Amino acid sequence: MPAGHGTTGKCYTYGSLKFYAKNGFICLHDEETGEFFVLTRKEFLQRAQAISDEAKRLRTIAAENPGKAAWLSADRAALQRAIEDMIAVTKEAKEQGDRNDPVVDAWFMRHRPGRKSKISMASGANFTTALPGALPVGKDTGKQVTPDFSVGAPAKKLILPGDF
Repeated sequence: MPAGHGTTGKCYTYGSLKFYAKNGFICLHDEETGEFFVLTRKEFLQRAQAISDEAKRLRTIAAENPGKAAWLSADRAALQRAIEDMIAVTKEAKEQGDRNDPVVDAWFMRHRPGRKSKISMASGANFTTALPGALPVGKDTGKQVTPDFSVGAPAKKLILPGDF
């Protein structure tokens, strides 16, 4: 299914921005502000479209003002290189597999390490005989669960906190 399980693509740079594909998503890091974003391909392509619109605007301004054309064309060329890099990184992310695609997500669920789901009862322990209600939706299963308190221990042994 996905070409590179756990892979990171080539790192591209535009100004203080660095962006690369990782596990089907695009990671964007702004070194100037320290901000870090993880974007889907669609969100990243929307940003590329906004930059493309800016490049078109610069071309129009350069045509209207010949005196500014030299430095505007340099800025426009830098924007065009950034757009090409943004399209390349989205292609890399697509090759890695889109985690929002149900087929790809199912592949990752089958191949993730430690496939067993774990439930922590630490916050729900009240040491009474009444069982707690259903736990919230699980991150791995997406379903409500009701614990049955099956614990592997010798017969008639009470497990208390601190005995682990």
